[in-house]
Amino acid sequence: MTFVTDHSLAPIFAELADRFAAGFPVARPAVRTVGREAEFPIVSATGEAVNARWLWQTLLTNSQLQPEYGPGGLGQRDFIVGLKGPDYTYALEVGVGTIEISTRPCRDLFELQTLMGDAVAHLVSAAARAGWRVLGYGVQPLSPPRLRIMSPKQRYFSLYRAMAEPWLWYTVTAADQLHVAISRGEMVQMLNYGSLITPIIIALCANSPVYAGRESPYASAREGVMAAIRANEHRHGMLPRPMRDLADFVETIAQATYLIVRADGEIVPSSIPFTEYLRAHGADYAAFLFHEHYIWNSARLRAAYGTLEIRPACQQPWTETMAVAALNLGLVEAEPSIHALIVHELGDDYWARMRTYHQQVIRFGLDAPQPSPEFLTRVLMQVEMALAQRGFGEERLLAPLWRRLERRQNPAQRARIVFRHDGLLGLLNHTTIRPGEVKQ
Repeated sequence: MTFVTDHSLAPIFAELADRFAAGFPVARPAVRTVGREAEFPIVSATGEAVNARWLWQTLLTNSQLQPEYGPGGLGQRDFIVGLKGPDYTYALEVGVGTIEISTRPCRDLFELQTLMGDAVAHLVSAAARAGWRVLGYGVQPLSPPRLRIMSPKQRYFSLYRAMAEPWLWYTVTAADQLHVAISRGEMVQMLNYGSLITPIIIALCANSPVYAGRESPYASAREGVMAAIRANEHRHGMLPRPMRDLADFVETIAQATYLIVRADGEIVPSSIPFTEYLRAHGADYAAFLFHEHYIWNSARLRAAYGTLEIRPACQQPWTETMAVAALNLGLVEAEPSIHALIVHELGDDYWARMRTYHQQVIRFGLDAPQPSPEFLTRVLMQVEMALAQRGFGEERLLAPLWRRLERRQNPAQRARIVFRHDGLLGLLNHTTIRPGEVKQ
């Protein structure tokens, strides 16, 4: 990708940036609300990905949930794609063996914990009745990426046609993402910072070293493999550089391929840079949002919610499930001090040095050399202070991260040891969320 401004499209970039910014509140929230999107692999007793759609009817015994329907692909009829309730929703992910739970916005992490605990308890109970396991793990451990486990949605088939085999990796991944409310004036600063803290999150929260039944070269296979998908378009991981302003951000992502496009009521594959679409159609904001939805950087601005979405963490072990949400929220709250620390400690080439650290933590987790002495300890101290200042006691949820840092061992490094000693069955036992661990 190049980053030289296309002056002929500059007015279009500016107009799209203004419309995008309008989705965020002018005033910074007095208390930043949070929402969580947590993806869970669901497997058979022996570890293969199952068809989690069979859980819908069991989950619908919860009277607060209502089915949501979506169009199928390749001529299939509409089918249930998720269940929606007042506090949380279940949704079928790209792979039929992965269920995403999304919560409503919450005032604090303990409210979020309660909602997620209730949702996971119902899911684990429904899976257990079928003889299946719900995993606190960041990727399908046994089933490789393949077409037969892809959810039969029209847009997924179109994305498969546009991206071919690399798209199938999305059928096996499972992330733990947090939305944090931000204001219009913070958008660019938080976007850049959210990208910059990516390796910090992966160092502490990677949890996907094994996939397709084998140990991978990565502590975070979900990030390691995704980084190679259309790497020249920078669709995943850190941004290649900090954005100057929102128009710069719009131009940067517009240079990526417009993967799928709406045409005559259908969603069809595409292969042109989005800049060419804008040149032909002008400042089509709906098309921009559709394009931007399929840029999966580690930090994303979400105009629909007025949030910064923080994406790089794998799903966590259940007994430590809130650690990543606490880390992400604390990082946002501590942005002024941590951002300044990174720039001051690492110097003018701070972005390049954090990108190098990003590559290292994907492979080695907490064994990766830190960019400066005691870097993670100092960051985590700032995170703890920022959470304490919110006044809810949320800093208590950081305890697992302090233990990981002390032992220099994140969940991926622990999972790797278990797999080497006890094989796949040991890994399944290690990562299975058991009904007795969650309370309804």
